[in-house]
Amino acid sequence: MLFKSPAVTAIAVISLALGISANTVIFSVINTVLLKSLPYADADGIVLVWGDTPNEGSHRNQVSATDVNDWRNQNSVFEDVATYSSWRPILSGAGEAERVAAMQVGDGYFKIMKGNPILGRTFLPEEQEDGKDFVIILGHGLWQRSFGGDLNIVGKTVLLNSRPYTVVGVMPETFRSLPTSLIDERAEFYRPVAEQFDEEERGSRHLRSIARLKPGVSLDQAQAEMNVIAARLEQEHPMHNTGYGVRLVSLAEDTVGGLRATVLMLFGAVAFVLLIACANVGNLLLARSAARQKELAIRAALGAARRRLVRQLLTESVMLAMAGGGLGLLFALWGTGLVESLGSKVNPMLNSITMDPRVLGFTVAISLLTGVVFGLAPALHASSPDLNESLKEGGRSSGPGASGNRLRGALVVSEVAMALVLLISAGLLIKTVIRLREVNTGFNPENILTMNVTLPGLKYPKAPTWIAFYNQIIERIQSLPGVKSAGVTSVLPLSANFDGRSLAVESRPKPRGEEIDVDLYIATPGYLQAMGIPLLEGRSLTEHDVEASPPVALVNQTMAEQLWPNDDPIGKRIKFPGSEKRPQPWRTVVGVVSDVTQRALDKKAPMQIYLPEAQFPTQFMTLVVRTSSDPAGMTAAVRNEVLAIDKDQAVYQIATMDQLLADSISLRRFSMMLLIAFAGVAVTLAAVGIYGVISYSVTQRTHEIGVRMALGANRKNIVKLVVGQGLILTLTGIGLGLAGAFGVTRVMEGLLFGVSATDPVTFAVISVVLAGVALGACFLPAWRASKVDPMIALRYE
Repeated sequence: MLFKSPAVTAIAVISLALGISANTVIFSVINTVLLKSLPYADADGIVLVWGDTPNEGSHRNQVSATDVNDWRNQNSVFEDVATYSSWRPILSGAGEAERVAAMQVGDGYFKIMKGNPILGRTFLPEEQEDGKDFVIILGHGLWQRSFGGDLNIVGKTVLLNSRPYTVVGVMPETFRSLPTSLIDERAEFYRPVAEQFDEEERGSRHLRSIARLKPGVSLDQAQAEMNVIAARLEQEHPMHNTGYGVRLVSLAEDTVGGLRATVLMLFGAVAFVLLIACANVGNLLLARSAARQKELAIRAALGAARRRLVRQLLTESVMLAMAGGGLGLLFALWGTGLVESLGSKVNPMLNSITMDPRVLGFTVAISLLTGVVFGLAPALHASSPDLNESLKEGGRSSGPGASGNRLRGALVVSEVAMALVLLISAGLLIKTVIRLREVNTGFNPENILTMNVTLPGLKYPKAPTWIAFYNQIIERIQSLPGVKSAGVTSVLPLSANFDGRSLAVESRPKPRGEEIDVDLYIATPGYLQAMGIPLLEGRSLTEHDVEASPPVALVNQTMAEQLWPNDDPIGKRIKFPGSEKRPQPWRTVVGVVSDVTQRALDKKAPMQIYLPEAQFPTQFMTLVVRTSSDPAGMTAAVRNEVLAIDKDQAVYQIATMDQLLADSISLRRFSMMLLIAFAGVAVTLAAVGIYGVISYSVTQRTHEIGVRMALGANRKNIVKLVVGQGLILTLTGIGLGLAGAFGVTRVMEGLLFGVSATDPVTFAVISVVLAGVALGACFLPAWRASKVDPMIALRYE
């Protein structure tokens, strides 16, 4: 029966394949991100322990080794608590030096992660002391790749940052590094964090913390106890712990929590696409059932009960749906690859989307359900034919009747309404991305190349060697053809890093522990020029700001306005609190620069200060090079200049500022691209549905149109008649779609920026566009109707 109407069958199968494939792709994402357990032993018991400063609106702060030591000793809810941080040493000694991603981990980390080495052992508690920490544990991948799976590797040494480290263990292949949302890259090996945890280091919060709940302890119970411990520490250590709390988050929630709302929104979008496809195919089957009225009437006259006819028609519908599901699986294989490429910058879990048996089961189930959904109404309608009318020889077909026409119209209205909701959602996200790209970042991102450099302590033990290295490298890079300016900074805007510091202000004295918080940037004079950060007042950093000269600082506009709203900030003095062992000097503000976007394009810039690299040197810096042409083309030349100074150096995290800007809005761009794709499919299906209904209506009304033309109606009248019918359906669908969009778009408010969830311009423009598409779909049947020859139409009847 399906092959007797190949065109109808093909259109139905393709429509269903589009809807089912979209649902399969997004369910694959849900399965990977939300349903599957993380690849760690007893992952449900692993929690992240973040610092919490609610007064500043920050709930994901780093911690100090001293804090973690207190939590470890005072809690009764964790099996263990440990610190960790990223590490990127240079592996050398065998071929070309390379940066290798690693982790520094505190005592108890492997117990928390339930990891046991296949060779050797894990770290001993005494190896967490400075000077005894030159030991490493290899990950399975690095062991195989760089050491050939040497079974005697334990006890051998490797050079990291030019210093020998002893291999004490090798982890199994099943042991996974923490997600890249928590560390820079997947760790290939591990070393002790070896941080001091005395009172002097309590405020040195540059680590992260992980713990494992004891059996039977809930996250809420653990949070309640940690709140008590945090309050106790605040009383005992007001200088460093005032307003500083603890926030526990499960590893699963921290890894996928920010993606959950987006994925569920997309799942709702593809459900709309599938419903539109169902409505489309339902309309096709209604039209096909009208052509089969005589056949069904004969079956009924020969004794077929209504349930037998319904069963036959539903069987055909399910066969269509299963064919659509099979084709949809092929489409989904391509679609999951597209989602992986779009989502790779959004969340690390989107890099490994798989179509496992659960996904296949979902596809089969949704195909069966779809077959029933779109087939039931046409089956019920067609299974009760009027035998007298249908079996009359030469009688004029009555078609599906008034009820059938109403059902077809209702299906088209629903298609238009759902397509409008998807189009408006996509339009709001398009507007959001445009608004984000228009944000004033405080710098000029064009033609900027960035790369990170870290100086190993053994080879560069003192601050003067750091300063000399970076001065030399900047001088060499600036002499390259095509380079306009170059500099280095400790923190790059829109990177995942930031350096928060407490700051005392001479003109606004506060008690110890209540100093203001600022973001610190250590930079060379060329950095501001290379980034295009404008100077608003005073002077910039210069080559004369060296260690022997008076300490100076630049502040951003926000800091100047908040601290000295009615005064000139130039000449004011600020300093870090320091301590008796490490006192800090007063630094004079010599200039004000524009605010620079740091954490995200939709976040306001915090208070920021810039210190000369010569007066506050550090080993880790980011090279920033402004070029006169494509910055990516300068990568090799800049890297060669670094190697010319130190052949063992290995730059890493090479990117252009344009890439970093794009990555900073990756979640919204990911959502926007998928919604655009789904909305495009929905509009196409809706247009096909409108065309099908109007085209069938023209065929059904051929006699009427012939009579009208015989009585004097011209072609313009006929076109208006047919288009008017389509316009009524379209406007009804748009009205219902607008009402639905007002509710649905509020769910996605968290993804929007610079545009309201009920933006009237977007609603109006999208409605006009959809009406135009619908009118275009109506025009061809209307034009064909206007060509009807009244003599032929009346003679046929």
